[in-house]
Amino acid sequence: MKISDLRFLRVKVEKHPTTDIDLEYIQKPNAIAVFILNENMDKTLLVKQYRPGVKGDLYEIPAGIIEDGETAESTLKREIREETGYTEDDFELLYIPKKPLILSPGYTTESLYMYVAKIHDDGKEPLELDLDEGEHLTCHWFDIDEVEEITTDMKTIFAKQLYENLKYKKKIGSL
Repeated sequence: MKISDLRFLRVKVEKHPTTDIDLEYIQKPNAIAVFILNENMDKTLLVKQYRPGVKGDLYEIPAGIIEDGETAESTLKREIREETGYTEDDFELLYIPKKPLILSPGYTTESLYMYVAKIHDDGKEPLELDLDEGEHLTCHWFDIDEVEEITTDMKTIFAKQLYENLKYKKKIGSL
């Protein structure tokens, strides 16, 4: 495979504005991620999937790339449906970001919109997953307190901390 064949990543080089050295970075579309809570808000839904960066499976919150013509919120609804089987009628948003987070400005242009959502009814059976071609993942509910023991994924741990901070500040409804 050639670099020009990549679907989402573009290797770029630009000159530093003051030192004139070449700076290498990856141009990548922005993305969303969502910390999904159950009805009682004591569990979170994580997806398990293979990640080449760690050469193995990793538990993480559902996430996905914002495609051309999509907004962050429309991507959120699409990704929740595809990766978890829940539809927009099955959840409510508890936290909507004002702006995306810059993930790693030293090497990528990607920013991430981080959401917190709650499923209305734990008894609701999600639809069958609608995964992209080549995508393979499974969904698992975990106690929120277990998250940092089962994953090293930074966005997932950050999302848990964001939720706990919001809960502490009582910014989310009846927390």
